[in-house]
Amino acid sequence: MTEKYPDWRGRVLRKRYRLDERIALGRTVEVFRGYDLLEEKEVAVKLPLPHLLSDREFCDQFRAAAYRATRLRHPGLVEVLDYGLEEDRPFVVEELMDVRSLHEVLETGKRMKPLGALYFALEISRTLAYLEKQGVAHGSLDERHIFIFPNRKAKVSDPGFPVVMGAVESPFPVFLNIQRDIRDLGYLIYRSVTNRSKQEAMDDVRRGKLKWDREIPPRLQRFVELCLQSTEGRGFATARDALWDVVSSLREELPMAPLPPEEPEEKEEAPAAQVTPLPHPLPRLSRWQVWAGGGLLAVAVVLLVLWVLSIFIGGTKVEVPNLVNVSVEEAARMAADRDLGLLVVGKEYDAAVKADYVISQDPKPGEMVRKKTVIKVLQSLGPLTVPNLVGLSLEDARAVLESRGFRVGEIIYKEVAGYSENRVVETDPPYGAKLSSGAAVNLVVNRKGK
Repeated sequence: MTEKYPDWRGRVLRKRYRLDERIALGRTVEVFRGYDLLEEKEVAVKLPLPHLLSDREFCDQFRAAAYRATRLRHPGLVEVLDYGLEEDRPFVVEELMDVRSLHEVLETGKRMKPLGALYFALEISRTLAYLEKQGVAHGSLDERHIFIFPNRKAKVSDPGFPVVMGAVESPFPVFLNIQRDIRDLGYLIYRSVTNRSKQEAMDDVRRGKLKWDREIPPRLQRFVELCLQSTEGRGFATARDALWDVVSSLREELPMAPLPPEEPEEKEEAPAAQVTPLPHPLPRLSRWQVWAGGGLLAVAVVLLVLWVLSIFIGGTKVEVPNLVNVSVEEAARMAADRDLGLLVVGKEYDAAVKADYVISQDPKPGEMVRKKTVIKVLQSLGPLTVPNLVGLSLEDARAVLESRGFRVGEIIYKEVAGYSENRVVETDPPYGAKLSSGAAVNLVVNRKGK
């Protein structure tokens, strides 16, 4: 198969990346062990196979995925270092993996132990939860895209890159649902712990009859089955749900093991109170000052008694506290302190209010209401992140924006070299910007392909 493609060994891409040895050949790309002449280190260089270069949609999506991947940073991802174009052939530069892929491990006949499978599930679901947060689906999570490291660590490569399932099928859409990745994770764990062949494992999953060995604990079986049911709406709704489920399972197996969440929330620490020493000692009070102070204190006591009596006589009304920009948890405590209730009536994305904080409330702050009144609040989901749409068709970009809760704003056409017609070349606000739900995103679209 390798003989039908021209050999690019020895070539230097963009006067920087030398291709030394072809180390892999897949259905869509060939992979070279390369050398970065500038940084003086070995890298991996991936290029689409020559017969795919005439497929403009594939090449556009390959470049868009490479652009996106250079902005992803996570310990569970193979780092994408650079990308570019050489003789109209796109390429991507990644860190070189000198460890075996999961495919190579399984080919040796080894199987994962149940505890190792739980740690594997932890590593991959943590990475998928990060991708989910960035608005990216992997789309082709298989054993060749996962690399196994010592100390129960793993890395995933090529998130969001296009795949071709058959000769006449187009690349998968970039905005695939993350639940497909969760399903694929379940399949990989099942194959890894049972040592079933790829075809046997696929047949078991397709029929819905998994063949478990006796030593596989029920919690792991349940996790795999929920992963496999995720695309049917009966499993995990999000990768983060899968992550917390496997963390719970590991807690049962190893109660003392340190298992931090995927991304611990940052808490703002209140500055320590500083006590300033008095510059001079307090003066001694004269007798008339003592009498005057006592009189004022007596008046204050009388007023306090009258205020308390007014509460019991005039009713049981209390002032509504200001809960806006307060965490929902703290808002509930503040309401309870005044014998009031709290009800979250809705959730919205808001760029100005942190996630899980209150956007608005009813009744308004300062109003006098009866005790036991329920304060209705709108909870923030945090900001919406503008997705990367560069390289997508206008139709796909519009679908992505609307599915994420944005509005399509102004569409601006201009000619840009290197892109086919009707492809997005820029967004305003740019990729990564934080906006509120319903905000408009303007699209710059190529008028004519070059």
